[in-house]
Amino acid sequence: MGFLFFICSIIPKINNMLFPFLVSLVGLFFLLANAIRFCITCKKRDVLYRIVTAYLVLLFCVELFCNIIGFLYPNSNFFLSHYYFNFQFISLSLFFYNSFSKKILKKVVLLVLISVLLFLSIQYYRTPSLYWEFNLIEIAITSIPLLLYAFYYIVSNLKNVKHDYFYFCNGLIIYLTSSASIFLSGNTDSVIFTEPFILDLWFFNSLFYILYQILIYKEWKALNFRRTAKKSIESKMTE
Repeated sequence: MGFLFFICSIIPKINNMLFPFLVSLVGLFFLLANAIRFCITCKKRDVLYRIVTAYLVLLFCVELFCNIIGFLYPNSNFFLSHYYFNFQFISLSLFFYNSFSKKILKKVVLLVLISVLLFLSIQYYRTPSLYWEFNLIEIAITSIPLLLYAFYYIVSNLKNVKHDYFYFCNGLIIYLTSSASIFLSGNTDSVIFTEPFILDLWFFNSLFYILYQILIYKEWKALNFRRTAKKSIESKMTE
């Protein structure tokens, strides 16, 4: 979520941060475009494609509500971070569960998913006030497993010259590393208002977010190119 999440909480300060705000809107536009592309081409696709589609749609919904609430009620949209990190964790855990072929890895992903959700449920039950704050433990335990899954997926497929979701996993690693590091710094206010803005870590994070969306677009192109090429070969073989 990165810079997009926080910028909508500081709209009143937009005159001093116009450029980074515009950069964040570019990231939001790319996210919307990718969500639309995957939705349009989702029919008759495999489960991994459908999960990525749902993931992008959920992300856009959270980002949209974040901007609306942040604009109308500044500093009142922090609770949306919980939906963001949990939606991302659940959807991508399901993605890697279906992408891994080894049964032991599937069991690990499923066990981690259930354990994390159970832990967070107990934590919010015991401390309801956390709902209105940033939960650093939540950010860590929902981001680190995804980084490990993505890294393993890439390493395990290095022998394959071309394989699906290579761009997607690389983009996920780059973005999650940046986003989680900034969230876990625990000092968001001083980071956001660092001057000059060009040195602002949130500004750099927004650039990584755009890079992530570009890599998702490249993944979409690669997936659909291979599908079109496969259909073309199959049609020629049946002639």
